[in-house]
Amino acid sequence: MVQGRPVKSVVRDRLIEILFVIGKDTAYNLHKHYISIFGKCSQRNIYYQLQKGKDLDLFQIEEIVDEKGSFSWGETARKVYFKLGKEAKPQINLEVRNYFEHKKK
Repeated sequence: MVQGRPVKSVVRDRLIEILFVIGKDTAYNLHKHYISIFGKCSQRNIYYQLQKGKDLDLFQIEEIVDEKGSFSWGETARKVYFKLGKEAKPQINLEVRNYFEHKKK
């Protein structure tokens, strides 16, 4: 019997669908889109699924941007942009497409 978490994840599959439509985005923005479309999900789960998906080559890091400004924690913020990896196999999810079509208007 295999122990541990299953390799398949509904949250990860949904993140693939979101990135398929928008191209690239940060984990923070992906979390905001995710809860707007599908409901409750913790930020920690989104970050975990992105990291696990990166290990499985479902996601890749597109770019890392150090943004300057006046933040509560200091003068810079690092933004990591994710995109789809080679192993990602997006499906057509109408909820995701409708969300972004209405968001553009």
